[in-house]
Amino acid sequence: MRVLLSALFWFYCAASLAVWWFAVLIPWLVITPFDRRRRFAHWYAYTWANHFHALSPFWSIQLRDPERVRPDQAYVMTANHESSADILLIYALKKQYRWVSKRANFFIPFLGWMMAMAGYVSVVRGDRQSREKMMRDCKRQLELGNSIMIFPEGTRSTAEDMLPFKRGAFVMACEAKVPVAPIVIAGTRDILPRNSLVFRMKRRARPRIAVLEPIHPAEVDYDAKALMKLTRARMIEKRAELLREIAEEHAAADAKEAGRATPRPAPRASALRE
Repeated sequence: MRVLLSALFWFYCAASLAVWWFAVLIPWLVITPFDRRRRFAHWYAYTWANHFHALSPFWSIQLRDPERVRPDQAYVMTANHESSADILLIYALKKQYRWVSKRANFFIPFLGWMMAMAGYVSVVRGDRQSREKMMRDCKRQLELGNSIMIFPEGTRSTAEDMLPFKRGAFVMACEAKVPVAPIVIAGTRDILPRNSLVFRMKRRARPRIAVLEPIHPAEVDYDAKALMKLTRARMIEKRAELLREIAEEHAAADAKEAGRATPRPAPRASALRE
């Protein structure tokens, strides 16, 4: 059953992406000359993603403090990375940001084309020239007033702990003099494990996405390394708190299920005689 429902989900995902892309193409061509920030294309992308959140039987997102990201301020938004589901779920923030993504993703039909239309930033891992171009492209987006969304771990973590952060996002924030907005994700491994397209279905997952108080580089005298350490420490602390919540929620659900499964004791013979 899990495999069948997962296959249906991915089929619907691909089909809806194609339909939505064709539907947006002409409006995008008309609007883009007047939309330097590509706000419309990104709005369309997160609207597409959020219709999945409304329909999905696999998850129900708990979003914490999204108002901390103000619409009149550009940020470098740093999120931890647990699962392939993270990208889709982060769209629940409904904020104007531009993803930094590996270049190969831009060649995926419809998905990659939509990313390019929205002005997302590509990078080739391990390529110095590509990394330098990525930094220039990100700074341009920040100057336009768009936030940047990046996974500072660089890839999905397979362990319980976060991977070490890379400095690029924090150098970017210091040079552009914009705040870092830490985004903490917890519980997405309960939806979709790494290297798998089959959803877990023991119960409907309730992942958490929490926006922490933004950190301006001036707080650490524009020291990128100190900014990275401070951001990571706060994200680790918050993630541990959210994981405890999820564990308690799972324990309560397991106890409830066990209570239902436990057969009621048979009445004693004396009680029957009475």
